[in-house]
Amino acid sequence: MYRLDDISLEHWQVTGLRTRVATLGQGPVALLIHGWPECWYCWREQMVALANAGYRAVAPDMPGFGDTESLELIADYNVSRICEFMAELAQMASGDQPILLIGHDWGAINCWQFVQRHPERVSRLINMSVPLRPVADQPPIEFLREYFGDDFFYQIYFQEPGVAEGEFDADPEGILRALYCSPDTPREPPLLGRSTKEGGGWIGRLGKPTEQPSWVKDEALSYYIEAYRHSGFAGGINYYRNLDENWRQMLPWRDSQISCPVLFIVGSRDMTIQGASEERLRAMMAPRVSDLQLVMLEGKGHWIQSEATAAVNAAMLDFLAA
Repeated sequence: MYRLDDISLEHWQVTGLRTRVATLGQGPVALLIHGWPECWYCWREQMVALANAGYRAVAPDMPGFGDTESLELIADYNVSRICEFMAELAQMASGDQPILLIGHDWGAINCWQFVQRHPERVSRLINMSVPLRPVADQPPIEFLREYFGDDFFYQIYFQEPGVAEGEFDADPEGILRALYCSPDTPREPPLLGRSTKEGGGWIGRLGKPTEQPSWVKDEALSYYIEAYRHSGFAGGINYYRNLDENWRQMLPWRDSQISCPVLFIVGSRDMTIQGASEERLRAMMAPRVSDLQLVMLEGKGHWIQSEATAAVNAAMLDFLAA
């Protein structure tokens, strides 16, 4: 039986980038793509479960995260470049054999986009937290600016180069502690209100947690803090700065069908789904996902693979055994 201590950390050259890759196990490849603000480490428990189920789990730090090199320009963090990175990584890990693809948060976005652009490379898809939404007729940041007006929204705040990463680089522990919370984690009142006219950034608007969730172990928190002290936050935020460009690049696939079997796992209190029910999520995705299974974990939040590790692993293995 594999254990956490058996995970190997290696460095691969992927599309010219020195890339840190965690690997474990033997068998068909399961490629796990993390989100923001995460790195390969968020998948460690799933890697053990997959390896013990007969898979070779491969989890990279994505470009700009952890110990993987950053791309040169903000504009380089676009869907075409990221899919190129994922395609070469899949080729290196699995040759021409299709992979099991798994994503969370921004990783889920990357995986939705990858399976549309490279359907032949994916045998099954497991995505978490971010559903496949219909493609809008308006660029997303343009829409968000109109929708929120003077109200603060983090994705709009991220658009000005140097601002958000300046705040987070100065206090990585502050932003990570404020984000790695359960829906019911108690917090102090926010120091700043909703209006952007007050100035300030995001940490002061989140409210400082008064206790650490039981699933956020000190060892894990220290690992993430050190990872972001090493990489900085700019790389990860640059993905958000390409949302409008990605919208334009993905327009040719706006009606594309995903034919491989798909499992979507989400917490019922994940802010990403804005209170949507299981039925509503299924109805939203079903027109483009012909073989969809959906697991909603009641009361759980956004960091689903850490907050509900056993339930997530069981759902994944049940899906793969079917």
